[in-house]
Amino acid sequence: MSRALGIPDSASTVTLTAFDVVDDPSSIIIPAATFITPILPGHENMPAPIFAFLIENAATKQRVMFDLGPRKDPENAVPAIAAAAKAKHMFFPVSRDITEQLVDAGVPLDSINAVIWSEPPPKLTCIQVNDTVAVHFDHTGDMSKFPTSTDLAFGEDTATETYPTNPKSTLLDSDFAGRKLVPVDFTKSQLEIGGLRAHDYFGDGSFYLLDVPGHISGHVAGLARVTPNGFILLGGDSSFPCPGDLLAATRTSVSATHFCTSESTGPFDLAARTMPLLDISGHAGFEDPPAARASIKKLAAFDASADVFVVLAHDMSLVPVVGPFPALLSEWQVKGWKERVTWAFVDERNPAFRFSMIA
Repeated sequence: MSRALGIPDSASTVTLTAFDVVDDPSSIIIPAATFITPILPGHENMPAPIFAFLIENAATKQRVMFDLGPRKDPENAVPAIAAAAKAKHMFFPVSRDITEQLVDAGVPLDSINAVIWSEPPPKLTCIQVNDTVAVHFDHTGDMSKFPTSTDLAFGEDTATETYPTNPKSTLLDSDFAGRKLVPVDFTKSQLEIGGLRAHDYFGDGSFYLLDVPGHISGHVAGLARVTPNGFILLGGDSSFPCPGDLLAATRTSVSATHFCTSESTGPFDLAARTMPLLDISGHAGFEDPPAARASIKKLAAFDASADVFVVLAHDMSLVPVVGPFPALLSEWQVKGWKERVTWAFVDERNPAFRFSMIA
């Protein structure tokens, strides 16, 4: 199935370890309306993990981080972020930065060759959602805690002006100071995977960056080859509908009030649907909603492949299956994780359940 996506053959692989940077995903404060619709009663907030990933290529002896999660001291970020955090417009409970978690896991910081931001901070300081400030800084961490020998890679459309030179920037001088900056130029390659522009990061087919537009300028996904024919898609802040095997369960756990098709009556019937249960929000969580929907359709092909395990940056359904963290993800096929989480989002017992339950 991976050939259908256009993934080139390679014997080179990486190992992939996931960290959940936040202390307690259930205590996060993120307005759900920023990202998805419809919002049902009782689901106005979106509890979620915030994943960061250590990618290790043994052949090239390189280690890179894909995302860093939020910093533990938002009060030391730019004023807009500090003010939003103080007002609890958003709340990410982090007692240890990813740098501390890496050291605790036996990974010296000077062994990290590069950090890849899947999602840079936005070009504007903040976005407004129902008078609530929401900012995209939960992927970028605190780069100043890495040695200057660690490069910083990001999507080609990322704005690199810093605060206070640009008062609207959410980046600090310390994010870039003294280190090599590596904008990923997708135009240098003709490679496409799953209809998305691709960049072979290590040059050996073990890890690709994918250009996934719509959410925010510079948004990228990662595709890690963990076995010759087994892959993990690091989807960042992309999201898309999933197929699965709990059709009968949805009839007794999901209310038909919000999700039934117009011609449907009676219990919720997932098999009869032709549209996703949830749509991306028209609010400021997405810079370009039409482009985001087009990206989601392309990413759905990865999720449909038995060879690809999709891991989104904030997928709550993974927490009880993959954790505790840090967790080695490379053996996902042997452990059957894809089969266990594919339909978790419509199981009312799962923390990722976001639908009205039948009373």
